[in-house]
Amino acid sequence: MELLAPVGSVRALYAAINSGADAVYLGVDGFNARAKAKGFTTENINYYIDLCHLHGVKVYITFNTAVKEKELEELSRFVAACTRADAFIVADPGALDIFSKYDVPLHASTQMGVNNLEGALFMQKKGFTRVVVARETAKEDIIAIKKNTSLELEYFVHGALCVSYSGSCLLSSMMSGDSGNRGRCNQPCRLPYRSSISGKEGYLLSPSEQCLITKLDELKKIGVDSLKIEGRLKQPHYVSTVVSQYRKALNGAKADKNAVSELKKAFNRGEFTCGYIFDDTKEIMSPKVQSNIGVVIGKVISCDKTGVTVKAFGQLRDGDGLKLLYNGEEVGGFGVKILKKDKDIYKLSAKGSFPVGAEVRRTLDSHSADEEIALKKIEAGLSFICDKDLNVTVSANACGVTATVTGRAQQAVGRPLTAEDVVSSLKKLGDTPFECSGVFAELSGQNVFMAKSVINELRRKVVRELERAIIERYEKNMQRRVMMPSLSKGNADDKGEERRVIVNTDDLNVIKSLSGRKISISFQIYNFSRFISDIDIFLSLIENNFQTYLHLPPVVRGDETQVLRDILDRCKGKITGLVCENYYAVELAEEYGFKTLAGIRLNVFNSHFKTVSGMDDIVFSPELTLKEIDDIGDKNGFVYAYGLLPVMTLCHCPVQVSTGCGCGNCAYEGDFYYSDKIKSYLVKRTKIKHCIFELFNPAIVDISAKAEKIRYNLYINMVNCKRNPLDVVFGVTRGGAAQPASNCAHLFRGIK
Repeated sequence: MELLAPVGSVRALYAAINSGADAVYLGVDGFNARAKAKGFTTENINYYIDLCHLHGVKVYITFNTAVKEKELEELSRFVAACTRADAFIVADPGALDIFSKYDVPLHASTQMGVNNLEGALFMQKKGFTRVVVARETAKEDIIAIKKNTSLELEYFVHGALCVSYSGSCLLSSMMSGDSGNRGRCNQPCRLPYRSSISGKEGYLLSPSEQCLITKLDELKKIGVDSLKIEGRLKQPHYVSTVVSQYRKALNGAKADKNAVSELKKAFNRGEFTCGYIFDDTKEIMSPKVQSNIGVVIGKVISCDKTGVTVKAFGQLRDGDGLKLLYNGEEVGGFGVKILKKDKDIYKLSAKGSFPVGAEVRRTLDSHSADEEIALKKIEAGLSFICDKDLNVTVSANACGVTATVTGRAQQAVGRPLTAEDVVSSLKKLGDTPFECSGVFAELSGQNVFMAKSVINELRRKVVRELERAIIERYEKNMQRRVMMPSLSKGNADDKGEERRVIVNTDDLNVIKSLSGRKISISFQIYNFSRFISDIDIFLSLIENNFQTYLHLPPVVRGDETQVLRDILDRCKGKITGLVCENYYAVELAEEYGFKTLAGIRLNVFNSHFKTVSGMDDIVFSPELTLKEIDDIGDKNGFVYAYGLLPVMTLCHCPVQVSTGCGCGNCAYEGDFYYSDKIKSYLVKRTKIKHCIFELFNPAIVDISAKAEKIRYNLYINMVNCKRNPLDVVFGVTRGGAAQPASNCAHLFRGIK
């Protein structure tokens, strides 16, 4: 299996190579999901690609961010500058026609949300050679994808977990304009919340760090090809520690407690979880702590106004970072400044009061953090042979490659050249990528002379040739993608039809109230067993009355796909299409001959999305401004015009986090709320066989007050909205007063 390391800086790149990574992934300037990671540009990227290839390390460039219409031309320039990479990691299907101009393999980012066979088949048809499956993917789905496609499968084995499904989240965006879909998430999920079910308070949306070092054999058995480590914003010592531990495990070392302890020293948020494949909610979530808690290094034995006294189990140094926990909950943290030391008793400068007996945990080892990282050298052997005709051949070999340059010696007049002279000059490889493993010198017993400067120049030339030869051999063996015909289906139509309105609801009574109107219906199923019981009523209500779409869930796992197929079999010929919140739904729509409407979770940012994906209609991303929507130029697109906006999809069980219940004694009695200091967020369950939950933004979207400015088709979401649907339709189409405390999403403010 491939070991894939995160790289957010040059020092982190060196750490990854030194520690045994097979491949690295990194972003170049913009267009990647870690906008704060710096160091690689279109000007220097080829230098670092060469450096990696010289060491036999693959380079995957991340273009995993949503791309606005006005950015497509700039993206084209970025992609053209990076075509010597081993692969592109892509998140926006709207950019696929740009990437498809080159033979660089395409990897579907985890932000594509692929977690089942149907979604994987969609990606394979679009020319992807690898899928980074969602962290929430079930074991049986990974097995099915591997068995039924030719795709390579990449899986996150270590690092932070996004609480929202596959990292798709609007919470940060709606709070502050810092879009996670654009690499600027400010992590509001790590804040404290209160649950309305039980009154419990804590970090209810904060998952633990994932660690699968003990599960590598199982991952290999089910078909995982690449082990991905999260952490492009982490420090180089984190990259070094984590990569080296996983490399040892892959090389046969036992992943024991010592290995896990070393990983905890690097970063450990609320202990480790084995993730959605192996654990359930109680191991995945970390409601008591939300940041790095490191490893235990001591305990508090006293505290006064001058500082805190700690009995340490290891050496503390000025500059170390400490976190204090009491009864499992964080009570403080500070950087170490030693006031006094007596053996294992440290008096530390600290403000505040800390309970006696509190655990003292080291979160930062200042020695490791400050350690210089020099890229390891490649061992190279050199030889110098002078034949009887004074012809000189200098060779260098490394990594199974040999390079040769030639020169001429002279008959010695004075002191002849010695083997020791040759060795002295050739072994000085200095700031080259190589270190000398040995020099062979053969002078054929002749009295010859060659100036030291000439020998040095031959050394420099042969080393350059060796470097070039190693890179050329690497690139000759690189995997390239089979070029495909144009991805565009040519279905974009900007002529504009009579304005359409789609009302999304989960309530059959709403459908009744809209009967006879020129309105389309999108029916969202939250309780599948109830819908299956009521499906005949549903079909009778829509018959001859509406163009109707079924709004499919964003996450479908295991045998839940069969439940959907049973429903679609009943609805074939009676509904118009599917609202697709995940690419598996597009695959199902094609199979059944349904039309497709891209929902907001597909995050449509540009005009290319519709033509490349082959979808019939789109709901524009709620992160776009009206001007940015105008730039797209699709007059038939839908604006999210009204309704509560889902900002997260949760695959763990927030009911269990709140109450401690289990599936056998489920405490869910209906919709509930998570509240911070200011707002309350509705939490609503969808259940097929397993449960997922949606978290909704508190402020309702309502464009009524701006209706005259918006001439696009309108998408109205009546889920959990108690108003008369006809009043809502009238308001958003003809104008009127907006609901109190409402907003227009980002139509008039935009994102960062």
